[in-house]
Amino acid sequence: MSGQDQATGLRKWADLQRQKQQAEASVDVPAAEYAPASSQEPTQELAQEPLAAPAASPAEEPAQEPTQEPTQEPTQESLAAPASSPIEEPARVAPPAVKTPLYVVGLPGSGVTQVNRVKARLGQWSALGRRWAGDPDDWEIRIVMADADNLAQLRNECRRWALWVNSDADAFAAMYRTLRQLREHGGPSRLLALHEPHLPRQGLLDNLREAADYYLKMELLVLAR
Repeated sequence: MSGQDQATGLRKWADLQRQKQQAEASVDVPAAEYAPASSQEPTQELAQEPLAAPAASPAEEPAQEPTQEPTQEPTQESLAAPASSPIEEPARVAPPAVKTPLYVVGLPGSGVTQVNRVKARLGQWSALGRRWAGDPDDWEIRIVMADADNLAQLRNECRRWALWVNSDADAFAAMYRTLRQLREHGGPSRLLALHEPHLPRQGLLDNLREAADYYLKMELLVLAR
């Protein structure tokens, strides 16, 4: 190849390189410069508007403090009022035991001393195991005079009568006189001979029982065996 041909070839190559560089330069221009105006306006508007604050999530919300109800101070009336106490049921009181009435004749008086004498003698019989005597306090003892005007009425009120029997020398005459007064004033016809436990049956007790039955038609129950 001649020198002229080489020079011609170099010029062509140089022209091609220059055209190539120009084409690449035209492509490197930013696309924004060739974009239409309508496509750029929304971008500018978005840039000018302030960004809205993001919505707070439930976790980021501040916790609300619990509300406290106002406390009421105690007034003088509430302080003075007594505290309510449960209603207490009244204690149940057992009704008094019913006592057995016992009318006694043959004693000189009707006071407490004579009543205690009767209770003491009933206690002696109870200590010997006589069940009929029971507890002396279970008896309602009433001392009655043999010549009482209301003797007939008292006889209808009570069916338990006793004759107090002494053990002295004049016991037979005094006891027989008492029985006769009962008979005359409409008194009871059946009585218990309330004598001392150690008094024997033979003697005073048998004689008094037989005289009451034969002369007065009265029954006298003797405790001695």
